[in-house]
Amino acid sequence: MKKINKITAISLFAFLFSFSGCTTDILDQEPVSITHPDVFWNSQSNAEQALAGAYGLFKNTITYQANFLYWGEFPAMTFMNSRNWVTDYIEGSGNYVMAYRDESRNWKNFYRAANWAFTIEEYVQDMPEDLFTSPAEKERIIGEAAFIRSISYFWMARIWGDVPIVEESIESSDQLISPDGYITKIPRSDELEVLDFALKAVNKSIDLLDYSSPGDPTWAITANKASAEALKAHITLWYASRDNGNSEMIQQSIDAATSVINNSNAELIDYIAEEEDGFESMILGQSKTGLFEINISAAMNESFRMSTSDATHTGLTLNYPVFQNLNNGVAPFMDPIFYGNEMMSQNPDRENDVRKELFFYEYANPDDSFLMKYAMSEQDPDSEDVYAQFSESNILLMRLAGIYLLRAEAYAKQGSTQLALDDLNLVRSKAGVPAYTGPTDESSLIKAIFDERAIEFVGEGQSAYDRIRMNYYEGVPWMNQSRLEKEGYFWPIHPSIISINPSIVQNEFWQGKV
Repeated sequence: MKKINKITAISLFAFLFSFSGCTTDILDQEPVSITHPDVFWNSQSNAEQALAGAYGLFKNTITYQANFLYWGEFPAMTFMNSRNWVTDYIEGSGNYVMAYRDESRNWKNFYRAANWAFTIEEYVQDMPEDLFTSPAEKERIIGEAAFIRSISYFWMARIWGDVPIVEESIESSDQLISPDGYITKIPRSDELEVLDFALKAVNKSIDLLDYSSPGDPTWAITANKASAEALKAHITLWYASRDNGNSEMIQQSIDAATSVINNSNAELIDYIAEEEDGFESMILGQSKTGLFEINISAAMNESFRMSTSDATHTGLTLNYPVFQNLNNGVAPFMDPIFYGNEMMSQNPDRENDVRKELFFYEYANPDDSFLMKYAMSEQDPDSEDVYAQFSESNILLMRLAGIYLLRAEAYAKQGSTQLALDDLNLVRSKAGVPAYTGPTDESSLIKAIFDERAIEFVGEGQSAYDRIRMNYYEGVPWMNQSRLEKEGYFWPIHPSIISINPSIVQNEFWQGKV
């Protein structure tokens, strides 16, 4: 049996939380009030506190009710069958209007994160430099805030397409956002304008931040220059895919990815050489390969009680023996008829792919197999129940393997075939997969890169976005040409947003369905 728990001594469990209970310091921290800005924005420590709040708002948006899986994983139907009645709305028919998941159709929490980040940028910029330990520290805080603003808008663009752009700091409910966080007066902007806005913010972040290194206390769990460059590589390649293969954006993506690869100080995990130790270090977080992650750490007071609830990513991905009992046939498993499992079984190159054994529990036994990426845990020292565990697995939003494969995709779209193969084969080699020898036309290379991303990032909420960016929907039975023409890969907007702001128009495919 694989090792399930990482047992270490911890002491501050009073701050840990359950997704259905109280929250931690940072993961769901509300930002401080700016009712009296002259009183608050007067020290670096206050600015740092504000920045922690911005990170917390973004992290909570991604993790609340396991949203990152609903948005980025389950619509792709690559490996995981949740066998959960809520998720089956998606997996069964492609219906994103799920029961008890209103937040998955509501962008208000992204705006709260982006607005607070923009507020930090504005106020910290005006703070005297002598309030900071150095000018570089002032720039770092502004740069990290710009990163949060950029990633918030980028996530919204990938989920809803056209969204409103707010270009001022909202500090009271009589401006543009209601007390509940809804945009009230601004119509949706074109998707490319939103991406331009996110790109401008991430370029600002790149200019202000420095590179970091593994071992730094904030490595990968806060933004550094490489995190921002990785985000730029994603934004620009997405932009190219939405703008008829924009060659300038493809080149910008290549340049940003190359800078990450050359300068980030990150390294790939060699699954062959490092085996389980390498895999567990990666999912535990802040490993040598991380670029930006959502921190889940008992030692840092940012964890939660693992449970079988379908409102948590542990409940949607883990099963017995992590939890006490097999969940009567409705727990997650690796469905053999899903795209990724068929690809792995039919492609002889995958016979010795070590990720089957590292990433999954009992991969060879489909009925019992489930994902292991969120299985790291800490025993609750105050409980005698061996299943009273706190999660220790970070949520990996960007890591180095993703940047190599993103650059491979950009090279393929640029027509630089050998360079694309070099990046693709490097990632394959780390998992015991031989070099790709199939057709090298663009569509064949895109499929090969999609396949590699599907197994490498299973459970990390990437594949649904990969399908949109690559326009590749093999294995998704409910996707069809009519739905594609109406951009039915985007999510519906919650009706409450439209009722409050009549200038917001529902996405075409979902009109009459919500």
